[in-house]
Amino acid sequence: MAKSSRHSQRAILQFLPLERRDLPSGVRSIDGTGNNLAHPTWGSTGVELLRRAPTTYADGLSAPSAGRPNPREISNAVVDQGTDDVFSRRGLAAMAYVWGQFIDHDLDLTVSASPSQSFNITVPAGDAYFTPGSSMPVRRSAYNPATGTTNARQQVNSLSAFLDGSQIYGSDAVVADKLRTHSGGRLKSSVGDMLPINDATTFPTGPLTLDNNAHIVPDSELFAAGDVRVNENIELTSLHTLFMREHNRVADHIHLLHPNLSDEAVYQKARAWVIGELEAITYNEWLPTILGPAGLNAYHGYLPHVNPGIANEFSTAGFRVGHSMLGDDVEFLGDDGLEITEQVPLSAAFFNPILLADFGIDSVLKYVVSDPASEIDNTIVNSVRNFLFGPPGAGGFDLASLNIQRGRDHGLADYNSARVAYGLPAVTSFAQITSNAALRQELQALYGTVNNIDLWVGMLAENHVPGGNTGPLVARIMVDQFTRIRDGDRFWYERTYSGAALHQLRNTTLADVIRRNTGLVNLQSNVFTFKVSISGTVFHDRNQNGIRNFNDRGIAGRTLQLINGIGNTVIDTTVSGPRGAYSFDVLDGLGVGRFLIRQVLPTGVVETTPAQPILAIQQGDTFIRHVNFGNAHVPPLPAMPFQSGSTTFANLPNGSSLSSFAAFQQEYLVEML
Repeated sequence: MAKSSRHSQRAILQFLPLERRDLPSGVRSIDGTGNNLAHPTWGSTGVELLRRAPTTYADGLSAPSAGRPNPREISNAVVDQGTDDVFSRRGLAAMAYVWGQFIDHDLDLTVSASPSQSFNITVPAGDAYFTPGSSMPVRRSAYNPATGTTNARQQVNSLSAFLDGSQIYGSDAVVADKLRTHSGGRLKSSVGDMLPINDATTFPTGPLTLDNNAHIVPDSELFAAGDVRVNENIELTSLHTLFMREHNRVADHIHLLHPNLSDEAVYQKARAWVIGELEAITYNEWLPTILGPAGLNAYHGYLPHVNPGIANEFSTAGFRVGHSMLGDDVEFLGDDGLEITEQVPLSAAFFNPILLADFGIDSVLKYVVSDPASEIDNTIVNSVRNFLFGPPGAGGFDLASLNIQRGRDHGLADYNSARVAYGLPAVTSFAQITSNAALRQELQALYGTVNNIDLWVGMLAENHVPGGNTGPLVARIMVDQFTRIRDGDRFWYERTYSGAALHQLRNTTLADVIRRNTGLVNLQSNVFTFKVSISGTVFHDRNQNGIRNFNDRGIAGRTLQLINGIGNTVIDTTVSGPRGAYSFDVLDGLGVGRFLIRQVLPTGVVETTPAQPILAIQQGDTFIRHVNFGNAHVPPLPAMPFQSGSTTFANLPNGSSLSSFAAFQQEYLVEML
């Protein structure tokens, strides 16, 4: 284990408190009840989603919103990313969307209603993947049966609204109990320190009910955790595994320091600490990285009048922003950044725990901290737009169409009404939404008016706020929700802990947790961003010594190639600027691995600098500078006319013969260079 990891463990040993501060109740309930003493159901499981904007049910009560284009038609027109990569321009790493999904599965889940509540999507004519006229099956969301007849239908959140580790520990007492070993406060695990297997041996009183949409393996071979979606993709499952290990690590240390504590006491103290880590990482690292200057205000303490409940606009549209950030494949990388096995398409990583059983979580976590996320925009990758849970006709689905259809199922307000509800002015033209002329035209052709746009579509089409990664409406929805989750939580970590323990939690990063529980060492400090570059200057080497001096001017217009140092293939090219400077970064295809910079030399020019070595990039925040190229011209030889019919050149010293001319030429070139 790395030295830094041991230091972090010693810090937790020193700072982890035995007693919580004096609160009316020292332990969180597993389902969120009782957090607010005056309103004990606020934020708990099974309560209605809140709404900020009015509903738009077609009949005012429960019929899905109508009068808008077919969801798949919208997806084909404005959501199709095609095969091109569209990398985040502000350097978001893939971990940014993996963490977003991980905490989303802590905050909200709306299950499907009975099969009779169908709301299928018809495939339009001319579809390139699905059979026109066929249906993508969708069931409407479960709702409070007391709504929808005389008042508007309201959907129900199956999870607690608090950031309380539901995805790790469960949201009800039965699941929470099944996941525990009931010894030393630990959670169950399996061989290789992986998540427990969902079989009868691990769960003799009955396995957990888990999602298994792709059916690659039987339910008894799935990994088990606190949320039913734990196996949804191997990136998500890796984070679940990481925090199971973190809980057990903390529990072991508490038990070591205080061997007389009961299993229950150790479990609750370890659980509280890990929840504090989730809160600190989300609010101190992840949210500032995503939102930038449009982020949350500072924490000023618990506000019992604040309802932390999840808003329908957040769960059904706003927090589905991460779907735009997905990449189209999953790679398996060693700590040095090199591939340890071939990558798989993202579509093959859904509900496929075999991949983690074979390769472990280290290689997947290394990949998601070392790969750029896609830009947050109106497009999403092929794996989830056409191949979600299988190929078309065999389980394949379109996540974008589902998002649009789900918003209509929930009677979500249109995009413009949602803007007003969240304190933004209504737009009056498509030009106020986006500066992308082609996108404006497509939106206008689809919707006709800015007052009819589906919320999920409109918010992703917006230009980003300055310094942030989202448009203004996404930012407002996220700030509202995460502020209420924090301020309405009586057990928030900054209220629960104090002194050295609070300092320790506030300074915990996700990179710390990864290093403590895996073999990974080469990690950037903020694993939610991935930024690397190689740069240098092409210069006129006056002294021809291979070193750039102060008076060596830069040379513009030189072509440079970024080369894969293992396959020796060209990744990208660039041209030196007016002062000879050039650079390659993530947007050019640079990442972790081995690379070489090669100059394409014009005729009559030689490099005076030594041959460039292979450059190793093992982690983010690696900026290799001064990869310079000295250039010098090869001067022309003096005029030496050939004398026809003779074996000698005119004007050569002593009438040199052809056999000696090569030696003369070599000496001349060496002298001139």
